[in-house]
Amino acid sequence: MPAPATPFRRWAVWLILATAIAVLVTGVALAHGLLLAGGLVLAGVAGQRFTPPRSAALDRDRDR
Repeated sequence: MPAPATPFRRWAVWLILATAIAVLVTGVALAHGLLLAGGLVLAGVAGQRFTPPRSAALDRDRDR
């Protein structure tokens, strides 16, 4: 039996997003592709964490 997933804290998501923006801006300022890619990946991770679980979104749409 798998352990229940722990909720991801909202402050951690904001921290990831702030880090992603900082890395992305640094990558643009230095014209460095690896920093740009890292910033985009971190932004994607933050976006993934901001969205609600798929089952909750589907249940909410069915209630309408």
